[in-house]
Amino acid sequence: MQQTYSFLLSLCFLFFLGCSSSKNQFEKGNYEKAVELAIKKLRKNPASKKQLATLKAAYDYAVKVSEQKVIQYKTSQDRFKWDKVIAQYRRMQNLYLGLLKCPGCLTVVSPVDYQQPLNNALVQGATIYVQEGKKTLSAQTKVSGREAYRQFSKAKSYQENFNGIDRLLTEARIAGTEVIGVSTIPVRSKGLEISSAFFLQQLVQRLNELNYFFAEFRAMDNLMEQKLVPNHVVDLSFDDYFIGQTYVKETRETVVRDSVKVGKITDSLGTKLNVYGKVEADVQRFEKTIESGGLLNFAIVDTDTETILYQEKIPSTYQWVNDWATYQGDKRALTKDELRLAKEKELIPPPPQELFYAFTRPLFDQVAGRLQYRYRYLRK
Repeated sequence: MQQTYSFLLSLCFLFFLGCSSSKNQFEKGNYEKAVELAIKKLRKNPASKKQLATLKAAYDYAVKVSEQKVIQYKTSQDRFKWDKVIAQYRRMQNLYLGLLKCPGCLTVVSPVDYQQPLNNALVQGATIYVQEGKKTLSAQTKVSGREAYRQFSKAKSYQENFNGIDRLLTEARIAGTEVIGVSTIPVRSKGLEISSAFFLQQLVQRLNELNYFFAEFRAMDNLMEQKLVPNHVVDLSFDDYFIGQTYVKETRETVVRDSVKVGKITDSLGTKLNVYGKVEADVQRFEKTIESGGLLNFAIVDTDTETILYQEKIPSTYQWVNDWATYQGDKRALTKDELRLAKEKELIPPPPQELFYAFTRPLFDQVAGRLQYRYRYLRK
């Protein structure tokens, strides 16, 4: 069984070795891949006649096929045909550079330097993308601005210093950026001073830290001061909320524990013995809970069309709990938990603002998560 397993492993190894050999790739018509594999082998064994023969034949074919492909691409009516031309020249130039680093390879082939035709193709490609970007940008929409930015970026990847490309990129980014205003949550509570400003500040900060390339989140108050109209408004308001509803639960119980050491006696022989008996205590337990919660109405409004793009009502609650206990009697009757509670005291409840923060914190995470998903298309 072991011999059969080893034999099968050997067959698999030889199969994969054959699939990755330069000769195998040559026979499949993958001439560029055959050249790459032959170069790798000849760097280790420059005198390999098989690899030298495969390299010579494969490189000759790779050059001929490459030239035919380039002619075909250039005669195409496709506006973006230079992408294919550039990709083809880059692959052939990589073969050229690889051959130069393989002294043994140079004994059978004379590698062709494609850098100049590649440079020319890069200029042509950049020119086309700049032309297309300008045409796209002229539509003067947010979507066209973002698409134009991508086209100008492609041009810059071909020609780093293409004339005016940085200015065009800036112009397209500004045109494609959506300004999203976030409203302050109106909070009205009888006799209580409560503010949602912290919630708003943290939300705007978190959203901007996500680095959406084509989005700018701003507080609505700030936009109104600058007399700027956002593209979208994130409208937040409470349909209903309550803060600081107090409930107190009190329980009384007599607890008894048996077999507790209650003293010692000395028997007739003078031996001291432990005395065990029952002990008891009256325990009074208190549980004070203060509940806060609300139903947040979360909507995204398009300011141009005044239509609601998204709307959801998100509930949240928070419960502050204070437990303590008192007792009368023998504390040895108490459990560990009852002893712990007996050391606790009635606490002063948190102020309303802190309770407000507590129940809005989960709302903050949910709103931020939904906005992050909703505006994912504004990433670069």
